[in-house]
Amino acid sequence: MRAERVLQALTASLGEKLRNPELRPREVGVRRKWTVEEIWAEVPREAIPQAVATLKNLGPLHISIISGHDAGDVIELLYHLAVGFGTEGGEVMVTLRTFLPKSDPRVPSICGILPGAETTEREKIEFLGVEFPGIPRRDHVFLPDDLPVHPWRRDEPELEKFLHRMVEWEKGHERKESEGS
Repeated sequence: MRAERVLQALTASLGEKLRNPELRPREVGVRRKWTVEEIWAEVPREAIPQAVATLKNLGPLHISIISGHDAGDVIELLYHLAVGFGTEGGEVMVTLRTFLPKSDPRVPSICGILPGAETTEREKIEFLGVEFPGIPRRDHVFLPDDLPVHPWRRDEPELEKFLHRMVEWEKGHERKESEGS
């Protein structure tokens, strides 16, 4: 599988919904090094299922994870996917970025396309308060179901009540170089 082919398919399917697409080279290997190309692009939240379906139509598709964080006024989600997973021609890593306003942190579930996305979507429900309409189950994976806060949200007013300890960088202090890495 070639990254150019994957990017062409996404462009044909999404048109202007595919924003800022990039082919990023990355060196891999230890003894024998070679370069692979990864695709990074922004996609509006409502087009995430269409983008994932397009990738799945190209060959075996694996979701590594949906990573996410509180980016101020929005929640940023990154869908890390491998197109052509396990095939002889090799896989192409694709990262789709979407932004959710904190006032409406919803994005359609992709579990109907990739059932393996359920655990990572459920994690974002409990840690960031993201809603995934269409997800089969909403119960928590890591935290108690009745926990009333989302620990990865910076704007959680009640979070400190549930913290048992903080490390210095979480308190807003700069980490000193002499402390090691």
